[in-house]
Amino acid sequence: TTGTTGSGTPNGIIPPATTNGTSTGNPGTGSSATMASSQTNGKAPATTSNTTVPTAKNVAAKGTVIYGLKKVGLYKSPTFKASNRLAWYPKQKRVNRPMFVVTGYARSANGTLRYKVCDVNHGRKTASKTGYLTASKKYVGPVYYATVPKNKRITVIAKTGINAYKSATLNGKAKHYKAGIRLTVKKLVKHNLTTRYQLSNGLYVTANKKLVIVGNN
Repeated sequence: TTGTTGSGTPNGIIPPATTNGTSTGNPGTGSSATMASSQTNGKAPATTSNTTVPTAKNVAAKGTVIYGLKKVGLYKSPTFKASNRLAWYPKQKRVNRPMFVVTGYARSANGTLRYKVCDVNHGRKTASKTGYLTASKKYVGPVYYATVPKNKRITVIAKTGINAYKSATLNGKAKHYKAGIRLTVKKLVKHNLTTRYQLSNGLYVTANKKLVIVGNN
């Protein structure tokens, strides 16, 4: 799977707004998608933005994975209209949230920032669709944790559990943890555009929010 390091300055460049004023747009017509695994090292689709304008803060980097926090839509163009909607993604429980890889950026006709994305919901009818998604933080967010929890504890929430590995590349399976198991974290490790948690026993697990949650839940 491809991953995301959370919010921050993106690797790509954000296009300029087409108006002088800022516009909130309609984030409810954004979009989302769901990635199944997140414990492997897939490559992100090629990016498509060639703009040359300074980057913005709190924008997902190209190649990272975001997911839908609320109901969102995928559109053919950055100016969202019902006539160019490709798909709706309903609000889902955390473990089933739809996920996308960010491949570029664009602005709507009124200057609202959009993400250009690829649907990575493997096994679903929308898988591999490309289009535009809201960039509103109220509707989409990073899939991977970017910090170590204060109490240094995480809980496995994936229904089928997660695997622990001997390296941050998630190669060399060493152990399997079932859903509900609480684990102690030693540190957060970045791997390409994803993150991993190194456990107190030295093994590594995914830091994907759909598979683990911080705290003793």
